[in-house]
Amino acid sequence: MPYPIDDATATALIALHPWAVARSSQPVQLAVETLLEAEHARRGQPDQTGAFSALALTQGSLLKEEFDLSTHAHHDGWRVGAVIADVQAMISVNARFGFTVGDRVLQATVSSLAAQFPGAKVVRIHSDAFAALLTPTSQLSVHADQREATRVRLTGDMARLLPEDTPPEHLPHHTVTLMELTVDQPSHWQVLGPLLWAELERAHVLERLGRTQDVLQRRRLRLDGFVPAG
Repeated sequence: MPYPIDDATATALIALHPWAVARSSQPVQLAVETLLEAEHARRGQPDQTGAFSALALTQGSLLKEEFDLSTHAHHDGWRVGAVIADVQAMISVNARFGFTVGDRVLQATVSSLAAQFPGAKVVRIHSDAFAALLTPTSQLSVHADQREATRVRLTGDMARLLPEDTPPEHLPHHTVTLMELTVDQPSHWQVLGPLLWAELERAHVLERLGRTQDVLQRRRLRLDGFVPAG
């Protein structure tokens, strides 16, 4: 059965997404669909690339099981590794091969990371950047020698998308960043998502700027979140 929306609700929806008026002849419908898409992403529904949205990390429960299964079982902190793959010059990839191939490049990047790190959670941190999270439940850890191996595998996987006579310089390439984060005494699983997202951003930017001293960026943060007993 249809569910009517009153004028006040429709006005509130448009106020949240005013751009919908210029993009659609049915802006209220578009605004509702946008809200639903964001909620599905927050709840952990993968996007068209196959990756989790950053919303699932920062606002959702993507790390809840990781906190429950690891924080109380270990005394050396909550630890997660990350392998970040960023498609270089994605605008040029789209211009040279078209947006359909560009979409396949993004999908292949996610598939390649998932194949290289089975059990990892692959999260989209930017439009063309993805992080394979080597969480405690994956039983995987990050190592310095993974950067070049990951880059080579990604390049090979990209080559299979394109004609065999594509020059090597026209193949999509990736910037690969390695990070390991240890958090001492996090108070709750909900603090981990935004914190991890911020550290992924930091590591990614430093790698792209060439300001990293080590192949594997290690960070340790002490939160002292637990309340002492007694």
